[in-house]
Amino acid sequence: MSSVKKLTLFQLIGITMAFFGTVRSVPTLAINGWTQIFYFVGAIVIFAIPISLIAAELATGWPEEGGPQVWVKEALGEKWGFVTSWLLWVQMMTGMVMVGTTVGVLLGYVVNNPTLSQNNVFVALCILISFWGVTLLNLKFDMVKIVGDWGAVIGVYIPFIALVALGIAYLIKFGLNPNGYLGTFSASKLIPDFHDLGSLTYFSGIIFIFAGVEISSVHANNIENPKKNYPIAVILSVIVLAILNLTAGLTVANAVPDGHMELANITQPFVIYCKGLGIPAIFNNIISAMIAIGVLAQISAWVLGPSKAMIKVAEEGNLPKLFQKRTDKGVPITFVIIQAIVVSLLTLAYVAIPNVNSAFFMITITTTILYCIVYILIGVSAILLRYKEPNVNRPFRLGSHGNGFMWVIVLLALFGVILTIIVSLIPPSILKESEHTFYILFQIIGTIVSVIIPLLIFKFRRPEWKKN
Repeated sequence: MSSVKKLTLFQLIGITMAFFGTVRSVPTLAINGWTQIFYFVGAIVIFAIPISLIAAELATGWPEEGGPQVWVKEALGEKWGFVTSWLLWVQMMTGMVMVGTTVGVLLGYVVNNPTLSQNNVFVALCILISFWGVTLLNLKFDMVKIVGDWGAVIGVYIPFIALVALGIAYLIKFGLNPNGYLGTFSASKLIPDFHDLGSLTYFSGIIFIFAGVEISSVHANNIENPKKNYPIAVILSVIVLAILNLTAGLTVANAVPDGHMELANITQPFVIYCKGLGIPAIFNNIISAMIAIGVLAQISAWVLGPSKAMIKVAEEGNLPKLFQKRTDKGVPITFVIIQAIVVSLLTLAYVAIPNVNSAFFMITITTTILYCIVYILIGVSAILLRYKEPNVNRPFRLGSHGNGFMWVIVLLALFGVILTIIVSLIPPSILKESEHTFYILFQIIGTIVSVIIPLLIFKFRRPEWKKN
């Protein structure tokens, strides 16, 4: 009888890092200047590591497919399990608007017309065309298999390595730029300016880098000695990610002139580096095209992922038969079409707020808030399951005996996510004062509606909805 080959520690570290490897988030990090170090380390300590460890215990104790929805359902019942699935589906839609934003920005550079990258109508059209295009392709073809790992290699890993290498070369050649976001160094710049509340919102944007941190926990069961090796893998992964992201973030902050950071435009630092280092401008066209490929590959993977989880929830009787329809290839067609329509409606934010920077950041924060609510449900579930199901075998367990260590880790995580939600409601400094009310209402109403809808659906569900 053959046994499943276990992952090595090195392989698990590679898998964990792959979930957070994205070049798109570097401008959001860089806009904070020296303070990004404080924010990034804070995000790791009160968010990434605690949630990874909580998820690892839950994943090894309840390894069934479904992850967070399964854990919350076991602890809090079917209603909150349904809410969890729903929120993960909804945040994917807001997240894809944010991710899709970079397509329009990048295409402006691919066609040698950078002014298009800050044209809100052009960016909105690119989001619509790319998302609907990828959606229709997924109805006909298995795009994840077609794109494979090459999408990540071409669109994420190569550009990220190039960004770090060029940033270091630029720093060596020109030193600290007094007119950049870093300016001259002083210890006081490492700590956030609590008088400028609008700058605190950027912490939420940095938290978003780690959104989905629980996904790698599905591999916790498939590693030798998970009790010892999983926390080592998580901690080493975030240390390496911190080094890479902060190197990229600090060098970009050094190169981009203060007050001119374009959050949705990862090509901006490449343009500065190439000009300063004497690299032909065609490099910007090539790197923009490569990152665009990576973005489209990411959208393709997300088009089907959450919708496949939702159709299972629908078949359990939580949604009408209409939502249980599949194509011949098993694609949950109703969910796929609905999410494309919702993405189209959310894209109207780019018409309501002409500033691409502002709209991009606003939607990033909405996605982060929805994810944080899911993490609150996961944290509460982890504690409850310790008492409801104490005898379930957990190959990875927080603390050898008792529940004290679990309480410490969960409270740390809850502090992190609640703090993130609070600072998310502060209008960021990049917004005009006239946009503050719209920003706050967008976040509050969007969050409340996203939670109330699944609660109402669950309350009025009918027995005949359940798949026979």
